[in-house]
Amino acid sequence: MLKHQPLIRVERKGSGKSERPAEFDPAASKGLWDDDMQRDLPKKWERHGDMIVFPRNSFTHNNWRFIGRELWRVVAESLNVARLGRKRIIDDEDDRTPHVDLLYGDHGWVEHVDDRGIRFIYDASKRVFNNKKLPEMQRISEWDCHGQTIVDMYAGLGYYSLRFLVCCGAKQVVSIDWSDDMCEALRRTAEANNVEDRMVVIEGDSRRVTPCQVADRVFLGLVPSCRAHWLTACKALKQEGGMLHIHEMIDINTKTPPKKVEPLDLFRAPPPRLQSVDEEGSSKENKPITGKSNSSPPKDMAEKGQVKRQLSRSQSIVEEIESRVLPTPKVLKDFEQGEWKSLAEPYKEFAMDCATNCTRFLNNIHFSDTMYCVTIVNITKYGGISKKSDHVALDLMCCKEDMAIEKMVARYLTLNHSST
Repeated sequence: MLKHQPLIRVERKGSGKSERPAEFDPAASKGLWDDDMQRDLPKKWERHGDMIVFPRNSFTHNNWRFIGRELWRVVAESLNVARLGRKRIIDDEDDRTPHVDLLYGDHGWVEHVDDRGIRFIYDASKRVFNNKKLPEMQRISEWDCHGQTIVDMYAGLGYYSLRFLVCCGAKQVVSIDWSDDMCEALRRTAEANNVEDRMVVIEGDSRRVTPCQVADRVFLGLVPSCRAHWLTACKALKQEGGMLHIHEMIDINTKTPPKKVEPLDLFRAPPPRLQSVDEEGSSKENKPITGKSNSSPPKDMAEKGQVKRQLSRSQSIVEEIESRVLPTPKVLKDFEQGEWKSLAEPYKEFAMDCATNCTRFLNNIHFSDTMYCVTIVNITKYGGISKKSDHVALDLMCCKEDMAIEKMVARYLTLNHSST
């Protein structure tokens, strides 16, 4: 049973023409009414149980402000609801600022029930449910994750975390978000769906708080890019490997695409200095260090032979790592013979770049005689906010070279036929 007060069910968008009050007595009584205010009244809105959310371009006339809170009381009574809200203009979808301003009522907590019967509980004055995530949520629902531990690095309202728990049968999901409001929503949602014993909610920057070597799958659903977090995702995978699900916005309108570089060529060239596993977040990530070092001994000392090069054991290991030829990323045979052939170059280049970097990260993290190899399993396209970009989800399978690919496919690519 929920410990907090009962919350509200969310209904679909609908027109409320029949519910709109014919007039607003406060405006007329104060002599503030004019024709512009009539055009300013909303013609449709979203109803969330006993809460209505108006479009952002409604009630914007200056005269509404002179009426005061009496306006919202009259509107709420006319529409027979207890709470009112209005959408706020959000320039950047990734900026986690409130999406709705609460105009009338004590709180903005509501409940949304999706197509699988999962109950999402959240404060509508902090974040609204994003229906654009539904296609990926439906794709996830088909996976069989029984016995697996999932790390959701940008959990938000739990769009993907709850699908892994309820539909895929995951053993445990680690849901990470840097917003305390989102973490509170995650806890309430987990409790409402009776999965609180299988969800671990962690608040903070995922690059700092993500646990290491615990995950069978790591889900990176941040757009436009989560490139800066690839290393963290690799560190979160178990030592035997697992799956990475990486989202990205790709520029598909490049008139002169860069020359395609085969993954093997990246390792035939003089190898760059490998990034330390503690260097993530640096603006120089994944880039070789250029320029001259300032640590060279003075020329006169070198000539006198007073300085001798002494390599520590750690320096020797670094040199050995840098001199290795890493495995070339692969493409899963079934995918290579099918959709891979028809993909445009920007998609292939992104997939190869991501797989190449993850190969390097994994072999740097787990330094052993048996190297890690990354296989491109699938690329799913979801479209973008413009014709110049496309939102894609890349699935990578990471494992040691001596691991049978058939075993990995059976473990991670089996569909959950029991899902409904």
